Amino acid sequence: MIYCGVPANQWASSGAEIAVRKDWKHKIQYYTWISDRIIETRIKVLNRNFTIVGVYVPAERKEQDTEEFYRELQHSMDKIPKNENIILAGDFNGRIGNQPIPECIGPYGEQVTNHNGAALRDFCAFNKLKITNSFYRHKDIHKFTYFCCDVYKNVTLFVLLVHLSYSGLF
Repeated sequence: MIYCGVPANQWASSGAEIAVRKDWKHKIQYYTWISDRIIETRIKVLNRNFTIVGVYVPAERKEQDTEEFYRELQHSMDKIPKNENIILAGDFNGRIGNQPIPECIGPYGEQVTNHNGAALRDFCAFNKLKITNSFYRHKDIHKFTYFCCDVYKNVTLFVLLVHLSYSGLF
């Protein structure tokens, strides 16, 4: 487990992690902490390099923090070689709606879009990332972070955004 974040008494306010299989530990080429919300590692698997970025986006209604987060993330993305396979995963605290963007967002989102979701849509379109879970049907219970009082609540957890130099992998 590669982790960046805050002390235990501040958990849930920020922090990101990347889990790597024990038998892949030797495949890690490097890892670095970009911030308390962004961590990056590079591994070589099947003779291909993958940069994996783990994130935890600020909660909704913290627009200024979210904009700063995406500036920082973009700065990090700009440093990744263009031919690199990129996996961006984490809690994006966003609802992207169900308006598809070709090669970026599929038709299986939800009805609602929030500020964080709009920021995620823009970021993915700009960086040619694919929000993979929006391309497949899911039961509502699998689309949302939590369920309370017979209502699905708040945010969708997007777990995999990809840009692959070899598109045959996904």
